[in-house]
Amino acid sequence: MLLVFLDIERIVRLIWVGAKYGALPLLRWLLGLPPRGLSAGVRLRSAFEELGITYLKLGQFLTMRFDVLPAEVCTELNKLFETVPPMPFREARRVVETELDAPLETLFLSFERESIAAASVAQVHEARTVTNQRVAVKIQRKNIDRLFAADMRNLRRVARLIDASGLAGAFSAQEVAGQFTHWTSREMDFEVEGRTAERLRKNAAPYEIIPRIHWPLTTKKVLTMEFIEGVSLAKIGAMIDAGRSDLVTETLPNLDVEAVGRRIAFAVLRQLFVFGFFQGDPHPGNVLIRNDNTVAFVDFGIFGELTKEQRENFAGFLESLALGNIDMSFQFYARQHVPTADTDLKAFEREAKTILRLWHQTTINPFATAKQRHMGRYAVYMIEAIRRHRLRTNPDVLLLWRALYALDASSERLSDYFDMMAQVRAFFVEFRPGPITRVVRMIGDEQRNAALLQLARHGPGQIEQLLTSVARRETPWPSEVAESPAARHVADRDVMWLSAGLVSVSLAVMVKWSGMPGPSLVAAVVVVVALTVAAARKR
Repeated sequence: MLLVFLDIERIVRLIWVGAKYGALPLLRWLLGLPPRGLSAGVRLRSAFEELGITYLKLGQFLTMRFDVLPAEVCTELNKLFETVPPMPFREARRVVETELDAPLETLFLSFERESIAAASVAQVHEARTVTNQRVAVKIQRKNIDRLFAADMRNLRRVARLIDASGLAGAFSAQEVAGQFTHWTSREMDFEVEGRTAERLRKNAAPYEIIPRIHWPLTTKKVLTMEFIEGVSLAKIGAMIDAGRSDLVTETLPNLDVEAVGRRIAFAVLRQLFVFGFFQGDPHPGNVLIRNDNTVAFVDFGIFGELTKEQRENFAGFLESLALGNIDMSFQFYARQHVPTADTDLKAFEREAKTILRLWHQTTINPFATAKQRHMGRYAVYMIEAIRRHRLRTNPDVLLLWRALYALDASSERLSDYFDMMAQVRAFFVEFRPGPITRVVRMIGDEQRNAALLQLARHGPGQIEQLLTSVARRETPWPSEVAESPAARHVADRDVMWLSAGLVSVSLAVMVKWSGMPGPSLVAAVVVVVALTVAAARKR
């Protein structure tokens, strides 16, 4: 019975706030009058802020649903103001003591009464453990799980009405509601967040800091982690925007902005394309910069995981785009989406390739500003094309885009020092070598089967791109090249000539089987050897 009353209370509030912000625009639409006043995005954001908790999370979830909502609405929802007054200390104390089943004084040596951060789901207090370790304690707000459950029951009812009316078109509102329930339930379980942090920490680079979790002081509603000292990228950006670069220097006297930007980009790209398990929300507020130029990540409630095929498709898309191979870039991009009955694939291909060409031309234009080269600008154009042509997208791929948007927002704060696409090119040079090097690694690397697969899939297209660049007297490699790991370089160079020999022998066998004329064999061998020499000299 209490659940029924709570559901009624929450649905009444939803109807009231919905009418407050949506009744007038709906009436004007029914009467055929043009819209007036606040935009749809601003109205939706304001309604979500007033409804609180569940709807703040819903708004955050919808920021990445460019395939469902217009880009301007998603962009506005990204401004959702989630900072709320903290719950009183006595309530925070009660939650901690209930969850950890002991008095606060026996659990911690000291515990700050004032929170250092507060949001709709939880707030954070600084404390010291009984062994005098400095920690951050994240405490879930009292009873929000009951409110969330009630709101989700109502949202599922609304979703059924939307699907029955056909307002969502080819998309299922119930499916979106189900995805939101799954993701947010996961975010509200702090043990899941702790395991996510541990998994990311295991894969972290030396310059990348993920806080340790104190498991004896962690439950589903209390998360205790290592306290990380640093300045958020959002705060650094605010100082720069205010014209107070002197404050940045004063706060972080050893700051190397270019090195920090590269480390942020490589940390996120490694999560996405090397390991496939990633923090889904690396926005500027969740990235801390330390005085030694190491980069720390906090808040791991949102995460995603990509299959090898998904990683390969997206990596191939960005790699081909960076190299200017528009046709191949589109092929990789299209594999990430599923057409519906309303999709015009030819029209989508024409529009997408036009955007990709403009994107690539901007990235290589020496007169383009850093802001003009930001990937977020063109990525929005691409996903707008997805929405217009009614294609569907896997939620984890959408979360990948969200992570890249957040990374791009971070890079924008450092736009005078940091070229995002240049870092993407450098990353792929270091972590995704070209077809000749893949042959080398097929011989000398324990991952030879994976290398063979990549060569078979993409080698012909990349060699074609390479030869076209040579014919035009252009450099086929990106202009900004990062060194590969030293050990890998030595191993690659040692077997480079062996690769040429083996490929030549293989071609000879092909001649025997296929009857290829001798001159063709000679030409093929010359091409292979030339490419091998070029790759070796490049090293």
